[in-house]
Amino acid sequence: MHLPPTPTDAAMLHLPPIPADANKYSRGSLLILAGSARFPGAAVLCAQAAARTGAGYVTLAVPASVAPAAQTHLLSIPLIAATEGSGAFAPEALTDILRTVTHIDAIVCGPGLTDAPDALAFAAQVARTVSVPLLLDADALRVAGSRTTHQASSAGLLADDGAAPLILTPHAGELRRLLAATGATDAADLAQRIDAVVVAKGPQTLIVSPERSQLFTSGTPALAKAGTGDVLSGIIGALLAQGMEPFEAACTGVELHGRAGHSAAERLGIRSVMAEDLIVSLAEVLRFL
Repeated sequence: MHLPPTPTDAAMLHLPPIPADANKYSRGSLLILAGSARFPGAAVLCAQAAARTGAGYVTLAVPASVAPAAQTHLLSIPLIAATEGSGAFAPEALTDILRTVTHIDAIVCGPGLTDAPDALAFAAQVARTVSVPLLLDADALRVAGSRTTHQASSAGLLADDGAAPLILTPHAGELRRLLAATGATDAADLAQRIDAVVVAKGPQTLIVSPERSQLFTSGTPALAKAGTGDVLSGIIGALLAQGMEPFEAACTGVELHGRAGHSAAERLGIRSVMAEDLIVSLAEVLRFL
């Protein structure tokens, strides 16, 4: 299956409005399930990016041993120290997390998760349980490969057999693994099979849904650094929490991410940009829109 993409260097940036009477809850509540003893920074980057992108209430859940490190970097973001096993989420952690968070508009799961068996079991539990828009990234993408539309009832990956909107954000290697797991021929076919928006990340990022596609050519080599994908997940997750439809949230998020990369490169040089720098540049980009 192939949907001809529409190239763009200036994507449609339809940011959610912020009414004068907004409060932190009306601006969107995002739950981020991320991090591990090996990758604590992924959770922090994702949460910071989400808050910068305008989500009113970001909650970050991390394995308990990661919480002290995360807390030193996050002053305004509530933290949940979740049940863990060997530095990664334990499968049973989700019950306590969902008991703690009273309202969720969207969820991001995966940055820094690792492929530990317990962590993957946790991600699968998330995907089976949630009924709000869900973004799967990094190692959490491994659980997406177990579902195709004709297997929805038996696989049960999504609540109500696929009712929860789903976004996948694979880089090239992760996309190859997903294609092999599902038998899909390309990103468009994958989107059709699992009824999801697929953000195929790369120098040119292709975003596809079962109905449409968009090609983004506004990236920069400055983004070819560890952690920049965690920032993108936070950006898109925040837009989902603010009520944007999945395809629009993905398109706007990718464009904001690319522009933040260019802004950081202008300030620091392509070679020196780190994922952390995108958080500051993101605020600059949003201020001028």
